[in-house]
Amino acid sequence: MLRLQTFPRCVRARGFTLIELMTVLAVVAIVAALAAPAFREQMANFRVRSAAESIVSGVNLARAEAARRNSAVSLTLTGTSGGWTVALVSPSTTIQSRSGGETSGIDVTSSTSSLVATFLPTGMADTTGAARLEQVTVSSTVPSTSVRQINILGGGLIRMCDPGVADASDPRAC
Repeated sequence: MLRLQTFPRCVRARGFTLIELMTVLAVVAIVAALAAPAFREQMANFRVRSAAESIVSGVNLARAEAARRNSAVSLTLTGTSGGWTVALVSPSTTIQSRSGGETSGIDVTSSTSSLVATFLPTGMADTTGAARLEQVTVSSTVPSTSVRQINILGGGLIRMCDPGVADASDPRAC
């Protein structure tokens, strides 16, 4: 005998109601609004660190190329947004350059009027000029963000530090 299967007359619909969906969207919007300022600050700190590491990389490249080529090599900061160019001093030949537009919202300043650091074939910084690039400060236009300071010492040592760290025993301190 053949049996017919019967279905219940009232089938409950599955899914979300419009009120439940709107409630979830409101909670997500509130959480996103609270997280946005912290995310903006975190991204600005990342840009500062990235630009500072790029400048340190350029300085290290200039120093290594001076020793490798047995010739004076200079690093020149271009603009105030973290760009640089590494070039042979004589004859003037560009080895590598980085545009500063890759990290927006960055401000790069020098402690002196010079934007050029020259390295001798020994790998030491050329200190014979009156003004040379000794200290570079990388900061952000976003308030409450970190600052990085790059020191180029006469012996060729390059050091990146955080002037905001007050504890002298901390290796990040300047």
